[in-house]
Amino acid sequence: MKLIGLLGAFVAITAAAPRFERGETGKVSKVLDGDSFILDSGLEVRLAEVEAPRVRPGDSWGPRATRELEGLILGKKVELHYDGLRRDRRGRAIAHVFVPQGLGKEPVWVQSDLLKNGLARVHTYADNRRAIGDLWQAEREARRAGKGIWTAGPYQVRYATPEALQGGLNSFQLMEGKVEKASQRGKVIFLNFGTDDKTDVTAIVPETAFARWRGGADDILALQGRTIRVRGYVRNSNGPSVWVDHPEQIEFIMAPSTPRQQASLKR
Repeated sequence: MKLIGLLGAFVAITAAAPRFERGETGKVSKVLDGDSFILDSGLEVRLAEVEAPRVRPGDSWGPRATRELEGLILGKKVELHYDGLRRDRRGRAIAHVFVPQGLGKEPVWVQSDLLKNGLARVHTYADNRRAIGDLWQAEREARRAGKGIWTAGPYQVRYATPEALQGGLNSFQLMEGKVEKASQRGKVIFLNFGTDDKTDVTAIVPETAFARWRGGADDILALQGRTIRVRGYVRNSNGPSVWVDHPEQIEFIMAPSTPRQQASLKR
């Protein structure tokens, strides 16, 4: 379901310029899909902080994202850079990837290119999220220009309602709406996007994540009444829900205040 009208300026809760640590270099021998590949050393690499469309039957965007990544890196020397967790449970490197362009030229940042071309969405984790400001900006450029997946219903921003999220369960989604109620029960904060907490959409923040917000639990509870965008995997637990374990999963949406601003933002 395409989100219409409720578009405004987006303000990050936290945003930081990327400060990466240099890692391995190598030649790309094989591209596996739109966000992972193998170096000639045998090291499998997963692109940090982005999510490309999966390769699945009936969806052309997965193969298209794979071809885009092949064009960027296959057979080329790349440099891995890290901003958090370096290896996942499968032993894959979780890295930002740069393609050198020669003396005096800026290297190509693969994540940024994929986002700007509309062939990935930003997907941070608690242990990989430092580049969020630049990546959000790249994603917004593609979304506003209607590039790539931003023309395809399954990948666009959805309203935070059970109806709009039909077909989106057990997948990575972007959804937005007004937090009708924020409440803490035990070691969990619930951000409810409706009045029925048994069936409506909920964002769930565990106690282990409270300290990642500057103001702790108070900052999270202060989201009541705010219109926000949340990104994450949608599960079905007393209605659709998203587990939120770091602030960068949330963006504030500032509604335009005048009819002229509203008209200019309907794009």
